[in-house]
Amino acid sequence: MSDSHSGSVMPGRTRRLRRRTRPIGGTLWLTAALLAVFAVYTLLVVDWSPLSSFDVFLNRNYHVHELWPELHLLDHVGQRVFCLPVLGALLIGICWLHRSLRPMVVCAFGVIAINLVVLVLKLWLARGRPLSHEVAFFSGGEMYPSGHTANVVLVYGLAVHLFSYYGGVSRRTRTILIGVVCLCGAIMFTTSFLLRWHWFSDLISGYLIGGVVLALTVGLDRAVPFRSRRLVVVPPPVPRQNSPGKDEPPVDKLPPAAARSIPDAPVSSETPAGS
Repeated sequence: MSDSHSGSVMPGRTRRLRRRTRPIGGTLWLTAALLAVFAVYTLLVVDWSPLSSFDVFLNRNYHVHELWPELHLLDHVGQRVFCLPVLGALLIGICWLHRSLRPMVVCAFGVIAINLVVLVLKLWLARGRPLSHEVAFFSGGEMYPSGHTANVVLVYGLAVHLFSYYGGVSRRTRTILIGVVCLCGAIMFTTSFLLRWHWFSDLISGYLIGGVVLALTVGLDRAVPFRSRRLVVVPPPVPRQNSPGKDEPPVDKLPPAAARSIPDAPVSSETPAGS
């Protein structure tokens, strides 16, 4: 009996893990929109004097000398020497899980792109430092946009993408991770602003340009089909069983008309009807 029972159980089959693709059109629209916002904001900061005056107004001594050690420590959140090893450690686990170098290629594309874009913009716009009170552009500086805030958005945003797309975490976990990224971005903004390492508009532009590169990187990754080398077990389909009989459906599952058509069981003549 045990042999017949074991033979009736269908074992699950294995297959390669795949990820669904998404159309690239929405990604291109989002990237273009963020890029347009960055371009308009940059033009306003360069040519519109109220924004420059606002930067000058916020550039003051906030008397945080006692907090400098803590602020310098928190500033490492957006530095490449800290955030890139964090992303690299996560990449090792994800690549090993799927037996694929695809996640590493995606992250390398995003990191190289953000560094090249920020470097070109810094050298081209050449904005001065807040500590030297040089708010003008094309003055030989390298402050605009902020590389620290751009790194926070891109690197930690890629980490969330790795967890959600390749790691398969739940929606609640993904929401928590997005909240952590927002917290890191707020910490980075506060430390750079209080230490007067960037103008206010530098930090805002860093968020925007980081969002541009992140949206493009994630969108391209989701648009290209991915087939993992990891084998997953697909459970067999569960056969449907009828509880009252093998061929007859239960009465409570029948439509009302069919249920009424079933005759009542006859009452024995020896048994009183009221019993």
